[in-house]
Amino acid sequence: MISSKKKSMPAKKKVVEFTLYPVKNYSEEYQVTGFHYAFMSTDNKMCHHWVKCRDFLQDALRNQLTGRNDQIYSFAYRPGKDPKVDTKTTRMLVKRVPNPITKKDQAEFDDMVKAALRLINYYEKVHKLTPRSKVIKANPDYAYLFQGPGVWSQGAVMIALYTFLIRLGFFKPDFKDEESLMKEYDRIVKDPKAANDTKYLKTVRNNLHLALEHRGEHLFKKPGHKKGDKVLFHNSDMSNFHHHSGIVSLSQFNTPVKDLNDKFRKIFAGKK
Repeated sequence: MISSKKKSMPAKKKVVEFTLYPVKNYSEEYQVTGFHYAFMSTDNKMCHHWVKCRDFLQDALRNQLTGRNDQIYSFAYRPGKDPKVDTKTTRMLVKRVPNPITKKDQAEFDDMVKAALRLINYYEKVHKLTPRSKVIKANPDYAYLFQGPGVWSQGAVMIALYTFLIRLGFFKPDFKDEESLMKEYDRIVKDPKAANDTKYLKTVRNNLHLALEHRGEHLFKKPGHKKGDKVLFHNSDMSNFHHHSGIVSLSQFNTPVKDLNDKFRKIFAGKK
């Protein structure tokens, strides 16, 4: 007897279709991981062209919050003209260059993305950041959308942290708890394949939890921020802000804001 029940069709995987930003030439350093980033607006448009230097992401958000039209290394985010960066929900597009074409290369990138998401979700769980980040396939290009708590897009240090954790997915850290994660970090800092990232990790690894625990101190708009108040780094010149506003500079106490440096010198030293 033939069953009258219809076989259920497998659910289609969700894919986000986004609008590409016009291509523009700009100056960037080589990054061995090949990861490129772009903020995506609420209506699925790239807010700016693809960047591999994560500092440009911080530049874009500061311009949006201050209304400035600062440019550096030919990168320019134009407030009111370019699609708006969403600060209520983090929407970060990520692709790899050269673009994965073969099944093998695509599977390799897929594994890196999964590892990055697992790392991000670990820190989100520890620090009670919700809703937890998730990844969605994105087209055109073989890309992914990282979508998560808005706080990741509310400060230069937070943006730097989020995108750095994504890039650490390149090394596919395998861990189950803090102890095993530290052992993976030991492995990564000795990896010869990515000098910049291994150098950065060596500098920041012991400060990641404290930076997240005290995130209110380094957001563009601190808790209690009122309309008309200046955002953090508002008066910093473009070059200094671009090069010294992320988690590495915070760990080295050389951000453009002295009070911030002094505060985290005590926090990272375990002093109240």
